[in-house]
Amino acid sequence: MVLVRFIKKNDNLVSVQLSGHANSVDQGYDMVCTAVSAISLTVANGITEVLKVNPYIKENDGFLSIDLTSCSKEDINRCKVLMDTMLLGLRSVEYNYGKYIKVKVEEV
Repeated sequence: MVLVRFIKKNDNLVSVQLSGHANSVDQGYDMVCTAVSAISLTVANGITEVLKVNPYIKENDGFLSIDLTSCSKEDINRCKVLMDTMLLGLRSVEYNYGKYIKVKVEEV
C-alpha cells in the first residue's frame, strides 16, 4: 500500500511523504503506482525546474519526500498551487483505488 502524508501549516501544504508500493498487479504494470509516481514527480519537478524553488527532496525505491519547511514564506506560497494540485490528484487516485493508497493531511 502507498501511504501519503501531507503536513499543512498556516493553510499551506509544507511537506509530503509518500512511501510503499501499491502492489495492485505485477510490478511494471501497476496503474496505481504509475499514477502516484507521475503526479508526485511532476510536482517535484515543477517546484524545482519551473518555480526554481529548492526544497529538501529525498527519493529512492518506494519513497519520496518533499519538504518546503526550510524555504521562505514567499517560496512556500509560490508552491501552493502545485502542492494543492498534488493533494487533489492523489485523493482522486485514492477515491478510485483506496485499497492500494491512503492519503492523509495533518495540520500543525
